[in-house]
Amino acid sequence: MKKMIATLEYDGLEDLLGQMARELVLTIEQGNLNHAMELINDLQQARHQVFYNEVGHLTRGLHEAIKAFSSDIDEKIPAEEASPLTAMTDASERLGYVIELTEKTSHETMDRVDRSLSLVDRLDGQSERFRDLLLLVGQLEGEFKALDGVYDRTCAVKNESEKTIEELRNTLTDILVSQSVQDITGQLIRRVITLMTQVESQLVKLMDMAAKVERLTGIEMAQDDERNPEADAIRAQGPQLKKKEAGAVSNQDDVDELLSSLGF
Repeated sequence: MKKMIATLEYDGLEDLLGQMARELVLTIEQGNLNHAMELINDLQQARHQVFYNEVGHLTRGLHEAIKAFSSDIDEKIPAEEASPLTAMTDASERLGYVIELTEKTSHETMDRVDRSLSLVDRLDGQSERFRDLLLLVGQLEGEFKALDGVYDRTCAVKNESEKTIEELRNTLTDILVSQSVQDITGQLIRRVITLMTQVESQLVKLMDMAAKVERLTGIEMAQDDERNPEADAIRAQGPQLKKKEAGAVSNQDDVDELLSSLGF
């Protein structure tokens, strides 16, 4: 029964509780109070063990998702920007670096667009001055036959140029708005990533605390018959973290080690 409880998952909890409840009623009717107390303890243990297993699987799933996200980012980062990532072993650090890189690129793009809009304004001003020259050409056209039609053709070019300038201004403005939205999106992504890593950290702490409580209270953790003796020894001793302070979980490797030592 204890081995069954140790490996119990949420889907099997209802059936097990029903079975144990029926057995408990029968035991009480038979007057076997000692066995009844054992069954009550098993019921309590089953409830706690399911919670422990579910939190463990949730922690492992979140941890693997963060690692996978980090790996996907590594593949998509340009080579010239990827060198700092090789020195970062922690997934949260790598994700943070990518977000900073994205924000930096977004800000640089907006700065360049701002400068481009200033150049467009200068072109617009030059077009206004060109209008005065056109008026002079129009006045000279009647005096010089060689200038016949020059005014009309030049006006057509000027009008086309003004339309192009206006289209360029609108396009740059659209880019600026899009980058502003991307900047806001980057800030939201930063908050989501921060929340994910904080949740992972708190779940890991909860798992570590639960493992310590189980060791102190004598509750057996799940045993795998196919596990090797070295893994059994690690599990019996609890999480082994290579840090100055015992129990310190500071990076993704530590999280991997802790979850593996707890059977997840």
